[in-house]
Amino acid sequence: MPADTTSPGSSNTTSQSSASLSGFDDARLAEWLNERRVAKKEVVLVHAGTTCKVYEKADNRGVLYSVDPEGKSKTAFKALARQKRLFTVEISPSEMAVAAITSTAWVPQQKSEENIEVLLEERKVHLGRVDGRGEPVSLQTANQVWADAGGCCMFKGCGDDLSIVPLYNKGARIAYLAHIIASDPDGPRGTMEESHVLSNRPDNIMLMCDAHHRLIDSFAPDLYKAPRLREMRREHTLKVRSYRAAMRYPEAQVLTLFADLGNIPTHFPDSEFMEALLAEEFSMHSDVKRHLTYQNRDDRTAPDFWGNYLREMELPIRNMVQDLGRRSAAEALAVFPLHHTPTLVLAGRIVGEARKVHVFQRSRQRQSWQWNLNASKHPVGTFAVSGLTNAQVDEVLLTVELTARIDEQALPDGIIKAVANGNLPWIRLTTGDPNAECIQRKEDLEQVIDSARCAINSIQDKMHAKRVHLIVVSPASAAFGIGQLMQAGHHAVFTLYDRPNGQQLFREAFTINGHSVVPPAGSTQPPISIR
Repeated sequence: MPADTTSPGSSNTTSQSSASLSGFDDARLAEWLNERRVAKKEVVLVHAGTTCKVYEKADNRGVLYSVDPEGKSKTAFKALARQKRLFTVEISPSEMAVAAITSTAWVPQQKSEENIEVLLEERKVHLGRVDGRGEPVSLQTANQVWADAGGCCMFKGCGDDLSIVPLYNKGARIAYLAHIIASDPDGPRGTMEESHVLSNRPDNIMLMCDAHHRLIDSFAPDLYKAPRLREMRREHTLKVRSYRAAMRYPEAQVLTLFADLGNIPTHFPDSEFMEALLAEEFSMHSDVKRHLTYQNRDDRTAPDFWGNYLREMELPIRNMVQDLGRRSAAEALAVFPLHHTPTLVLAGRIVGEARKVHVFQRSRQRQSWQWNLNASKHPVGTFAVSGLTNAQVDEVLLTVELTARIDEQALPDGIIKAVANGNLPWIRLTTGDPNAECIQRKEDLEQVIDSARCAINSIQDKMHAKRVHLIVVSPASAAFGIGQLMQAGHHAVFTLYDRPNGQQLFREAFTINGHSVVPPAGSTQPPISIR
């Protein structure tokens, strides 16, 4: 049953359906047929159930065009029939499903105006485009489907807004109340047992744009079986309901920290942030703050990379400091980090712990920012600190080794010698099974940060170190969280190191003191204030 709301062909498409969506709608088919009539060509209509394709009769091995004939094209078909230039071939649905070109085995039969009238009218009945034998869709059912859809096309990956005109508008066919199990047993996915029973059931009906309605019913019904469509409807409905629930949730301001790592572009749609927030019962502020975005070539092997990097990033760093300075500490922040590790630590230092911050971790395995509630929480002690001492020292080496163990031979020569001579205590935050997915739940991240806090507090309050050489090999969320522990004006100076690849040594990136970021030794770039 049509519910008319946008113009044909306006829908977005997914990659898997783009070919099928290129079929002819009624107006385009009528145009094609009239062109053949004027050129005195013979046309063959191939049909199987409600699925139709056309080709020129003289083109024995030609391409078949998927079509959706209705009023305009019926008139054009009848005009060809009057000239005795219209033929039909009926084939099986299984043959139709794979037919891309014509077959020499087909024997087209010439058809009259009356023949084509009956064929197309029966097709309309089977498609539910006139009252079929099932119960018609009631206004109550239509409204329920509309609510479940949130006024958007329910075909997966489309989501076109179909709410811009009334549900029933006979001026143009735009959106449809599309049956999963057709209301007629001979319609798409129809059965004698279910068609009439389910014809007015909201859970058997999807709101769809014109293009995707044609796709599932006319162009490729064999590709869209009932279970697949039911799963689309279920996922869409759950998503709409979660968005409605978000209206009752407290709001969080999204802050992204993205760089193109390994020269691979880093981009995620805002909907992924929304889904992660909804899972934590937060709604998303309409404005996404994108700070410290870095899209230049990631050439960290260059000897002057970090000095040049700070020169390029000076304005973004200052803008982030100013933006956060204007915000209330009571405003909740949702941080989505994927950047160079030293930058993530710096960003954490700028944000600090004084405000409500919810940090998320991207899972490469699951391709999601949502915390993995199916994973078990790590037991206490999974992330442990070793090497702490009560002896007072000037400098310490603090390494965070969560995604991989640090190769001692990859440390800078001066640090290796100082550690070997006992002049530089080595404090290590490690886990028994280091890997990129070691933090899957927010409770895991909290345990990491608690362990890091213990280490940093001991370094400052018991060892009284004036400088910390910091190397972080961890998921992005942990690097950001460790930066938050650096309280302005109360912590030691932290010198951060970075390793561009497995063939290079760790080298100095920059130093963070109580009020600024200092470029590495040898750089002419002045310090950048972070106050």
